[in-house]
Amino acid sequence: MLITTAFVICCTSISQKLKGGDRETPPKNKSSIRTLQMPLKLIKILKEHKERQKRLVNFTDEYRICGGEKIIRETTVHYRNKLYATKSELKIIRIHDFRHSHVSLLANEGINIQEVARRLGHTRIEITWNTYSHVYPKEEEKAVSILNKII
Repeated sequence: MLITTAFVICCTSISQKLKGGDRETPPKNKSSIRTLQMPLKLIKILKEHKERQKRLVNFTDEYRICGGEKIIRETTVHYRNKLYATKSELKIIRIHDFRHSHVSLLANEGINIQEVARRLGHTRIEITWNTYSHVYPKEEEKAVSILNKII
Protein backbone atom coordinates (compact mmCIF):
# COMPACT_ATOMS: atom_id res chain seq x y z
CA MET A 1 0.00 0.00 0.00
CA LEU A 2 1.41 3.39 -1.03
CA ILE A 3 1.30 5.76 1.96
CA THR A 4 3.27 8.66 0.53
CA THR A 5 3.63 10.75 -2.56
CA ALA A 6 6.63 12.57 -3.96
CA PHE A 7 7.45 16.23 -4.41
CA VAL A 8 10.49 17.96 -5.89
CA ILE A 9 12.23 19.82 -3.10
CA CYS A 10 14.47 22.91 -3.25
CA CYS A 11 14.48 24.39 -6.72
CA THR A 12 16.12 27.69 -5.72
CA SER A 13 18.38 29.04 -3.02
CA ILE A 14 17.34 32.35 -1.49
CA SER A 15 19.66 34.90 0.11
CA GLN A 16 17.68 37.26 2.30
CA LYS A 17 18.91 40.86 2.28
CA LEU A 18 18.27 43.55 4.87
CA LYS A 19 18.06 46.19 2.16
CA GLY A 20 16.89 45.62 -1.39
CA GLY A 21 15.27 42.50 -2.72
CA ASP A 22 16.11 38.94 -1.85
CA ARG A 23 18.31 37.08 -4.30
CA GLU A 24 17.27 33.73 -5.78
CA THR A 25 19.91 31.50 -7.32
CA PRO A 26 20.12 27.86 -8.32
CA PRO A 27 21.08 25.57 -5.41
CA LYS A 28 24.80 25.18 -4.75
CA ASN A 29 24.69 21.42 -5.48
CA LYS A 30 22.80 19.29 -7.98
CA SER A 31 21.96 16.97 -5.08
CA SER A 32 19.97 19.81 -3.51
CA ILE A 33 17.35 19.31 -6.20
CA ARG A 34 15.68 16.06 -5.21
CA THR A 35 12.39 14.24 -5.12
CA LEU A 36 11.24 13.24 -1.66
CA GLN A 37 8.30 11.22 -0.54
CA MET A 38 6.33 12.76 2.32
CA PRO A 39 3.78 11.34 4.75
CA LEU A 40 0.16 11.67 3.68
CA LYS A 41 -0.66 13.77 6.78
CA LEU A 42 1.88 16.40 5.75
CA ILE A 43 0.66 16.37 2.15
CA LYS A 44 -2.91 16.89 3.36
CA ILE A 45 -1.83 19.85 5.52
CA LEU A 46 0.08 21.44 2.62
CA LYS A 47 -2.86 20.98 0.23
CA GLU A 48 -5.27 22.54 2.74
CA HIS A 49 -2.89 25.46 3.16
CA LYS A 50 -2.69 25.98 -0.61
CA GLU A 51 -6.50 25.96 -0.84
CA ARG A 52 -6.61 28.73 1.79
CA GLN A 53 -3.99 30.68 -0.15
CA LYS A 54 -6.03 30.40 -3.36
CA ARG A 55 -8.76 32.48 -1.72
CA LEU A 56 -6.40 35.45 -1.35
CA VAL A 57 -6.88 38.34 -3.75
CA ASN A 58 -3.39 38.34 -5.30
CA PHE A 59 -2.91 34.56 -5.42
CA THR A 60 -0.90 33.15 -8.33
CA ASP A 61 0.79 29.79 -8.89
CA GLU A 62 4.05 31.56 -8.00
CA TYR A 63 2.95 31.83 -4.35
CA ARG A 64 5.38 30.38 -1.83
CA ILE A 65 4.07 27.74 0.49
CA CYS A 66 5.35 29.87 3.36
CA GLY A 67 5.02 33.59 2.90
CA GLY A 68 2.84 34.10 -0.15
CA GLU A 69 4.17 36.54 -2.74
CA LYS A 70 7.45 36.93 -0.86
CA ILE A 71 9.32 34.34 1.14
CA ILE A 72 8.78 34.33 4.88
CA ARG A 73 11.63 36.02 6.75
CA GLU A 74 14.06 33.88 8.76
CA THR A 75 13.41 36.07 11.79
CA THR A 76 9.68 35.36 11.50
CA VAL A 77 10.31 31.61 11.37
CA HIS A 78 12.60 31.88 14.41
CA TYR A 79 10.08 34.00 16.34
CA ARG A 80 7.14 31.68 15.58
CA ASN A 81 9.17 28.59 16.43
CA LYS A 82 9.98 30.13 19.82
CA LEU A 83 6.38 31.28 20.35
CA TYR A 84 4.77 27.91 19.56
CA ALA A 85 7.36 25.92 21.53
CA THR A 86 6.78 28.15 24.55
CA LYS A 87 2.98 27.89 24.25
CA SER A 88 3.27 24.10 23.97
CA GLU A 89 5.73 23.94 26.87
CA LEU A 90 8.35 22.33 24.63
CA LYS A 91 12.08 22.90 24.60
CA ILE A 92 13.01 25.63 22.11
CA ILE A 93 15.34 24.29 19.45
CA ARG A 94 16.95 25.95 16.44
CA ILE A 95 15.20 25.53 13.08
CA HIS A 96 18.21 23.58 11.79
CA ASP A 97 17.77 21.14 14.70
CA PHE A 98 14.57 19.90 13.03
CA ARG A 99 16.85 18.50 10.32
CA HIS A 100 18.84 16.65 12.99
CA SER A 101 15.61 15.36 14.55
CA HIS A 102 14.55 14.05 11.14
CA VAL A 103 17.82 12.12 10.85
CA SER A 104 17.56 10.79 14.41
CA LEU A 105 14.04 9.51 13.84
CA LEU A 106 15.05 7.76 10.61
CA ALA A 107 18.25 6.30 12.09
CA ASN A 108 16.47 4.93 15.16
CA GLU A 109 13.95 3.22 12.90
CA GLY A 110 16.77 1.51 11.02
CA ILE A 111 16.67 3.54 7.81
CA ASN A 112 19.81 2.95 5.73
CA ILE A 113 22.44 5.71 5.85
CA GLN A 114 22.32 6.00 2.04
CA GLU A 115 18.63 6.89 2.13
CA VAL A 116 19.23 9.40 4.92
CA ALA A 117 22.04 11.00 2.87
CA ARG A 118 19.78 11.17 -0.20
CA ARG A 119 16.98 12.83 1.77
CA LEU A 120 19.43 15.40 3.15
CA GLY A 121 20.87 16.15 -0.29
CA HIS A 122 24.36 14.97 0.60
CA THR A 123 26.46 13.97 -2.41
CA ARG A 124 28.44 11.40 -0.39
CA ILE A 125 27.35 9.24 2.53
CA GLU A 126 30.62 10.13 4.31
CA ILE A 127 29.23 13.63 4.85
CA THR A 128 26.14 12.15 6.49
CA TRP A 129 28.12 9.59 8.47
CA ASN A 130 30.64 12.15 9.78
CA THR A 131 27.82 14.44 10.90
CA TYR A 132 25.27 11.93 12.21
CA SER A 133 27.13 8.75 13.23
CA HIS A 134 26.29 9.47 16.87
CA VAL A 135 22.56 8.93 16.17
CA TYR A 136 23.20 5.28 15.29
CA PRO A 137 23.89 3.99 18.85
CA LYS A 138 21.77 0.85 18.51
CA GLU A 139 24.04 -0.53 15.78
CA GLU A 140 26.80 -1.71 18.14
CA GLU A 141 24.28 -3.49 20.37
CA LYS A 142 22.65 -5.11 17.31
CA ALA A 143 26.02 -6.28 15.99
CA VAL A 144 26.98 -7.89 19.32
CA SER A 145 23.56 -9.49 19.61
CA ILE A 146 23.97 -11.10 16.18
CA LEU A 147 27.48 -12.29 17.00
CA ASN A 148 26.28 -13.72 20.34
CA LYS A 149 23.77 -15.87 18.44
CA ILE A 150 26.40 -17.47 16.22
CA ILE A 151 29.32 -17.82 18.62
